[in-house]
Amino acid sequence: MLPVLCALLVVDAPLAGAVLVVDPGHGGQRYSRSYTGGTRGVNSKLTESELNLRVGLALATKLEVAGATVHRTRTCDRRLSREGSSTSDELHARVDHFDKFNPHVFVSIHHNAGGPTASGHTALYKHNAADPTLYEACARAFNDALDGAVPGPKRALIGPTGNYHILRETEVPGTITEGGFQTNPGFDEESSRPDYPEREAAALLKGAVAYWAAHKPALVALRDKRVPKPGRVTATDLDPTFQAEMAKLLERVAPGGSYTAAKAPDYVAAFKGTLADPAGFAVTAAASGETIKLAGRVTDKGHHDRLIDLFVAMKLVALDNGVELPAEK
Repeated sequence: MLPVLCALLVVDAPLAGAVLVVDPGHGGQRYSRSYTGGTRGVNSKLTESELNLRVGLALATKLEVAGATVHRTRTCDRRLSREGSSTSDELHARVDHFDKFNPHVFVSIHHNAGGPTASGHTALYKHNAADPTLYEACARAFNDALDGAVPGPKRALIGPTGNYHILRETEVPGTITEGGFQTNPGFDEESSRPDYPEREAAALLKGAVAYWAAHKPALVALRDKRVPKPGRVTATDLDPTFQAEMAKLLERVAPGGSYTAAKAPDYVAAFKGTLADPAGFAVTAAASGETIKLAGRVTDKGHHDRLIDLFVAMKLVALDNGVELPAEK
């Protein structure tokens, strides 16, 4: 009876022991005036960030049901680095999560852009690995799993000739998936449907199970000997200095730790009161349901960026950002 029970447990939890980071990739946070990258649906105007997030959250849940330990780079539609930070900071914030949690594998979920007839899916693997075997196998497992589950064709993998920050800067095996072209009207319509994220996530789960089953000993051995690289931290969730600064600011602006969109005008007024020189800060906020509309102007872009960081820390990210920034010199 015991061998049968063990077999059932393996089937029910095929990812038992696996540690993964799911990264709903960057792109198109509606509130941000900084780099976000990404595309948006040609007709739906659904941002890549929102589609990546929908698929990523569904995938993370499925991985956990399959027995994996899962860490998420984000759970709402926001940047991972400070507002106003650079392209490389926003990209490197993902690497910070890989180094922090040292997973067996990471999956960074993206969707592509191209011409209106561009179609298909692919996956990317690390170009600068001493031995790319595990990295190429990872990309192949996920791309194979997408075949038939999302609109085709299955495109060739993107590998040694590609130089991508979140693959280049980490030793953790992983892949960037490109599940389809949002600039294709057909895919845009399909991927905007409520049932689509579950479908892509189910396919990516199959890829994770196949990859873990085929390479578990090597992935475990690699993780056990890997030493995270020291370096700068750009992910705001993982930067203790940023967290301490934001905790102090939150206590001044909204003591008590309970935040609602309806109080946005009060938060903006209180934030202005923390500024050493508030004369150039003329921002107003109005709430409509969960959405906060920001309007007005600033003469110091840093004040705008800090205000956005504040709302992100509150997890009030449904921001309609109409603040006028000073002209760049």
